[in-house]
Amino acid sequence: MKGTLRLLVVFFLVHGTAFAAPNKVDCSTPQNAADSLFVWQQAEHYDLEKASKCTQVTPKENAPRTAAQLKQLLDARGIYVPVASLPTAPDHLDEAGLHRITPVPTAPWLVIERDETSLEWKYSKKTMDAVPSLYQDTFSRGSLWFQSRLPSIFHVPFFGLFLWQYLMCLVLLLFSLAAGQVARVLLRNQVERGLKRLGLSLDHATYQRTNRPVVALVVCWVFLLGLPDLSLPISVSVWAHKLTHVAILLASLVSVLRFIRVGESIALNWASGTSSKLDDQLVPLIRQSLQILAITVATLYLADILGFDVWKLAAGVGIGGLALAYGAQDTVANVFGSLNVFIDKPFQIGDAIKVGSVEGVVEEVGFRSTRVRTYHNSVVTIPNSKITNASVDNLGLRNRRRVKMTLGVTYDTSPDRLQAFVEGLRAILAAHKSVQNTYEVHTIGLGDSAIEIMVHYHVVVESWHDELTTRGQNIMEFLRLAEKLGVSFAFPS
Repeated sequence: MKGTLRLLVVFFLVHGTAFAAPNKVDCSTPQNAADSLFVWQQAEHYDLEKASKCTQVTPKENAPRTAAQLKQLLDARGIYVPVASLPTAPDHLDEAGLHRITPVPTAPWLVIERDETSLEWKYSKKTMDAVPSLYQDTFSRGSLWFQSRLPSIFHVPFFGLFLWQYLMCLVLLLFSLAAGQVARVLLRNQVERGLKRLGLSLDHATYQRTNRPVVALVVCWVFLLGLPDLSLPISVSVWAHKLTHVAILLASLVSVLRFIRVGESIALNWASGTSSKLDDQLVPLIRQSLQILAITVATLYLADILGFDVWKLAAGVGIGGLALAYGAQDTVANVFGSLNVFIDKPFQIGDAIKVGSVEGVVEEVGFRSTRVRTYHNSVVTIPNSKITNASVDNLGLRNRRRVKMTLGVTYDTSPDRLQAFVEGLRAILAAHKSVQNTYEVHTIGLGDSAIEIMVHYHVVVESWHDELTTRGQNIMEFLRLAEKLGVSFAFPS
């Protein structure tokens, strides 16, 4: 007990400032009451008795010590009380109509209220009763023991800090790095076991990319947990906490982005084994959406760490969103159109489709548009909203493809040769493995310049390329048959 009190006294001797304290304690306004805790403990001649005048502590003899603990734990946690912005009206009321203020929103336990008997503003009894337990939670027993056992030379100030604080910072840094190495070993073992149970594999390079930010996250967290033990002055403590929180945020963001990449790799391996090709396109889109979400959330947290009002920022974004809603309605329609494409699956990557006047092969499906490679080798970008509202002819889903042509032979062809030619055409179609056994070959008319023979059949192939290949093979056989039988094809004269 005595050792702790001695440390508190030395703390205020070193962290005091060189301005003169006021002559008496003024607790008439919320601002004065809040400032009394700091001005009387930072004066050239500190006075813990006066610093505790605006506090409600029972019994009163414990007030100086409790006030000192409150000041020290606020500094150690980096909780800055904005005294200059607090109300100066003696009869100030909060939103609930009470004589009460909460000066730091992130520390709701810190309350200043008016004593209705004396009409003075004081740190509330509930706040002061919680200080001893908060103090114990803020500083580890090992740190207090470490400070009390150090030689007196380590309590000498040096550039605004004690020598023991420099030593403690070095010890905390080394301990954080050691905790990171322990986390590295444990993480490797757990990851290997988890992947083995799931039947998955992860290459060493990918593991290293995900392992390093996680280890950095552990190091930053351990350093943050031990930061209050350094008992830094508020001007240093605030920025130390902010920088550590920023480091944790960046390590967390990098870790999440790396794990998203790992998840994408696993999902792509799974998608490659499915029959649908849209899965291969959907996985990168999900990865991009998760990355945008992670970066957005990290940006909001960063704004909160730096002291910006996130709710006001979100409200401003909402108002701006309403202003841009009308101009962005086409984009929204395209996004919903992309969802319909992935849900209904009217086509897959690589399918030949016809949408309006556009005909070609689907190359890519995005959140805003679909890219189609036409048969002229150009790329047409179709907004997904138009695909949703248009009739999509998926030529790639045909289980058979129709071929119809009319052959015209000259009038000097004898009936026997004509009959032989027709029978030969049927034999060619019957012999081809890709031609369905439902073909029709008939002499159908006597035209102005030729005797007309209708050839109608279906080919069972999977792609347009295979259809053209089969058609070309059949035509070449037709020409050879005509040459063999001496049949000539007619042309308009």
